[in-house]
Amino acid sequence: MILVYIFCFFVSIFFALLFTPVAIFLSRKFNVYDMPNRRKVHTRPIPRWGGLGIFLSISGCLLLVYYLFPQFSQLLASELKQKSKLIGTLTLFDQLMGILTGGVFVLILGMIDDKKNVQALIKLLVQIIAALCALEYGVRIFGLTIPFFNTYIELPIILTLFITVLWLVSFMNTINLADGLDGLATGLVTIAAGTFFIVSMLMKPTLMNSPDKLWLANQLQLSAILSITLCGAGIGFLFFNFNPARIFVGDGGALFMGFMLASISIIGTLKMPLVVALFIPIIIVALPVLDVFLSILRRFSRGGDIMAPDKEHIHHRLLKLGWTHREVVLIMYVITLILSIVTISLTSWKLTLR
Repeated sequence: MILVYIFCFFVSIFFALLFTPVAIFLSRKFNVYDMPNRRKVHTRPIPRWGGLGIFLSISGCLLLVYYLFPQFSQLLASELKQKSKLIGTLTLFDQLMGILTGGVFVLILGMIDDKKNVQALIKLLVQIIAALCALEYGVRIFGLTIPFFNTYIELPIILTLFITVLWLVSFMNTINLADGLDGLATGLVTIAAGTFFIVSMLMKPTLMNSPDKLWLANQLQLSAILSITLCGAGIGFLFFNFNPARIFVGDGGALFMGFMLASISIIGTLKMPLVVALFIPIIIVALPVLDVFLSILRRFSRGGDIMAPDKEHIHHRLLKLGWTHREVVLIMYVITLILSIVTISLTSWKLTLR
């Protein structure tokens, strides 16, 4: 699989460099721009259908690797171990199609919202539909390891449905709300995806020699492939998205990347029967999660709409302190990298204790 990982990484970068100019062209053709206003930090109209370029890069890369590498198609043919009356027996191919189909739903939703504002309730309903689509094809949180007790509990079906949908929707909106500066959301997702890849690679060898856990090793392989592909697409897109940006990722791209990250964490790290498994995704996206939490708390304390946009996010406050646009983005990259290193170190340490 090493060749598959290398192929996915470099081809997704190449495809992002290839398809992002197409997204810029289509944004201009259909007049889809992020217009400057008092809440925004940019001073000129910027095309905002960048998410289309990222989606085409990822889906094109996965399609190519499916036909070029028999080991990938064989991996997708393997069955999921989990079964229930609701979903029956599924393969990893079904799971991948569920993820991509849900991703298309939120991408289209965001692209429409980029063109013409969509009501908040409709956006939430479409996000829930996308989450249910992925959930129907095996992207589920079946159980959790209780922190500090090292006890794994399997969840009732109703809790599985609720927690999975909540996880997916929360990830999507967290990444979307983090998209406030050129290259910020894309860079954070790229770092997170790279971290998920490394964590998946660390976990997989501990399962390969155990026949009853081979299904979990297969899940981690799919998680690793999706992670490295998302990471490569993010790097390629940053050539156009880093300050000064020629295109924004838009709501479509932010929701799609958030959906992909959430799905990757569910089929990968959250499947591991380790206490640390629950904290891995949370630590990686701790910075945008903290920003969202503070924003909700701030707006609630003022009695306003908790979903109403403002100019008091962490990155806005750093700009007011005199930091340049690039300095703010880079320091948030560094903080996320430090959190990622902590995550990788913690994973490695816990695995050596087993």
